[in-house]
Amino acid sequence: MRMSPTNLCLFRIHAILLLLLMLFSSFSSNVNVNRNGTDQLALLQFKAKITTDPLGVLNSWNDTINLCQWYGVTCGRRHLRVTKLVLNSSQLSGSISPHIGNLSFLRLLNLNNNSFSDEIPSEIGHLRRLETLYLANNSFSGEIPSEIGHLSRLKNSISGEIPGNISSCTNLAIINIQNNHRVDSLPLI
Repeated sequence: MRMSPTNLCLFRIHAILLLLLMLFSSFSSNVNVNRNGTDQLALLQFKAKITTDPLGVLNSWNDTINLCQWYGVTCGRRHLRVTKLVLNSSQLSGSISPHIGNLSFLRLLNLNNNSFSDEIPSEIGHLRRLETLYLANNSFSGEIPSEIGHLSRLKNSISGEIPGNISSCTNLAIINIQNNHRVDSLPLI
């Protein structure tokens, strides 16, 4: 069966459009992977500092699964960057990697009720979009880094030694200092 010249022309146009659509789709998915590549590296560095994961909550954190589908990770719909990291009550032990500061779109960090130790990395102060920070019921040592005072969008409570520049957190509504070994002084806000 022969096609008329008009039908043949339409067929070619559809074929070209289909090829362009496939090419654009491939390019678009590569752009998204590159966009959240920094986040993936930061999360893999975070995982590398975990010494105990008895529940296996970080088993999904690997190269075969998109990071937006990793346990405890939520990505923004538009930009596919990590906006929430929620690993509370996961029985994790280890320390928090300074690479956490590379999650530049992070709005919520919840690591409550684990066994994180060592100091809270000062790089948390790089998370300029951070609104909610939960680090209670861990085994951190040292003081809360003063860099947290740079987080002007922070809205929730801070526990522990309160840094002097806490007044920069203009949206901070609650300061919770319960269940701490000592609080020497509370800066005037």
